[in-house]
Amino acid sequence: MEAAEHDYGQTVSIDAEAIGRPGQRRFRLVARSATACAAIWMEKQQLASIGDWLVEMLKRLDDERPPPEPEVEPLPPTEAFDLSFRASQIALGFAEEANLFAIQAFEEQRAGDSDDPTFRCFIGRGQARALSRKIEAVVSAGRRLCPLCDQPIDPEGHVCPRSNGHHTGAAV
Repeated sequence: MEAAEHDYGQTVSIDAEAIGRPGQRRFRLVARSATACAAIWMEKQQLASIGDWLVEMLKRLDDERPPPEPEVEPLPPTEAFDLSFRASQIALGFAEEANLFAIQAFEEQRAGDSDDPTFRCFIGRGQARALSRKIEAVVSAGRRLCPLCDQPIDPEGHVCPRSNGHHTGAAV
């Protein structure tokens, strides 16, 4: 693995949050080391992909060997961040010898910047299990999707292009 600008090592806590009301929410991972706290902002789909990958990896690992640790809940929320940035890319991995998941986040690249990640942390299987459940809850708490066009339904109404070929409000 390449060197990270901010390497938090094995975190003491990791959490997923959505800030704002449905339709205008912003998503972030909050990672805490023993000495620092980071907020990594990302798109909803990026967060959902992290959750999906963790679920898949945990299933595979649980089939190979029983989980060594119980689920680990995150610490209470904080707003004091030592690092806060928007991730353009997320990289995930599993360090087999340490039995830890690696999460790397890359800030949008600027001219002349290196290809090294901006942030990296490691989480145990118990933390990964709790995080995957939290991500599922955060992502599913948003707006419902229209069954016809798969677009989010706003509380003010929904104009569905697939409803009988007309752009009229769909009663869904």
